[in-house]
Amino acid sequence: MYKGGAEEDIALLKFYGWDLPLECARILCVSTMLLKKGAEKGLTSFAIGNIMCRKTVKNESVMEEIVQEALDSVLPCSSEAALLESISCIMNRRFEDII
Repeated sequence: MYKGGAEEDIALLKFYGWDLPLECARILCVSTMLLKKGAEKGLTSFAIGNIMCRKTVKNESVMEEIVQEALDSVLPCSSEAALLESISCIMNRRFEDII
């Protein structure tokens, strides 16, 4: 059974000639992070899906809010790893509000 994470998937895609744009790699990493953290907290797939999806076209999803908050909190010259760490911390805080 495969137990790798987003980084392993990105490396595998790169090995086979697929060079993902940064934004696509970020979405894969953040989605994987959400799935893992949600499962650890006992969230249902429906609850996780609700975090990822907009309730209306005009309102951002909880996931979009988390990513935007992280983008606003790190310096523009910060690494992708620093951004993902910020997203992880904000996600943990938001899960406390959800659960």
